[in-house]
Amino acid sequence: MTTSRKARGLAAVGALALIALAVPELASGHSGTATVSCTSADFGFSNFEAGSNTIHYVVTSDQTTVAQGDFTLDQAGGKGGSLHVPLAIAGTHTVTANAWWGPTGTVGGETRPANSPPLASQVLNCPAPVAAPAPPAPLPAPVAQPAPAAPAPAIAVQGERAASPARVARLSTASVCTSRRVRVTVVGRRLRQVSLSLNGHAARTVNVRAGQRTVRVSLRLPKGAVTPMVRARVRFSNGARARTLVASARRCSPAVVRPQFTG
Repeated sequence: MTTSRKARGLAAVGALALIALAVPELASGHSGTATVSCTSADFGFSNFEAGSNTIHYVVTSDQTTVAQGDFTLDQAGGKGGSLHVPLAIAGTHTVTANAWWGPTGTVGGETRPANSPPLASQVLNCPAPVAAPAPPAPLPAPVAQPAPAAPAPAIAVQGERAASPARVARLSTASVCTSRRVRVTVVGRRLRQVSLSLNGHAARTVNVRAGQRTVRVSLRLPKGAVTPMVRARVRFSNGARARTLVASARRCSPAVVRPQFTG
């Protein structure tokens, strides 16, 4: 009888030892950790059974929720996972991070109650956010430019022709017997330069001022020429093609004016 009691006692001690060994194993099962900072909360989970395991998480600042959601473990076939939650904390606040799971949503019904102590809780002194630079001032609206004026239509006048660009000029001569000279007059619009020649020989070039419409020049008559021929090469300031005008001056006769118009 004594031996039987001893055997039963040893069996009971062995069973208790097995239970004691099993408790640490259970304690070392599924687990979660967390850290918090001014810019993020980071979770880590491990030791779950392989399969689909869903975690619920929440982050608070002074007991006000700033982030929450669900996370499915994505490492080692669902046995673990890491979760990064961005934050933007400014000033001094108590920030906590917590997570819970099961019994539904986990393989084997592994459970951590929602009212479990936070995985992380810390008082943070966070700097104020840097103010974004002010946007540049809008550019002023472009000023509308007036439409260019329509070019004036060609106007026909007896003895002259105005066109765009205009090439209007006329030449006249008058001989003075007492001085053996001939007075040459060129009248036109937008004159730039007048080059004069007598009987094919260059005699005078006149640069015309802006706005001047009349050029008067006195030229000495060559000897022996009974009817000197005056030729005027007229250049215009508006880019029009130059014109050549020709007139004759009789020696020792009353003043003669022979106009010539450009057509």
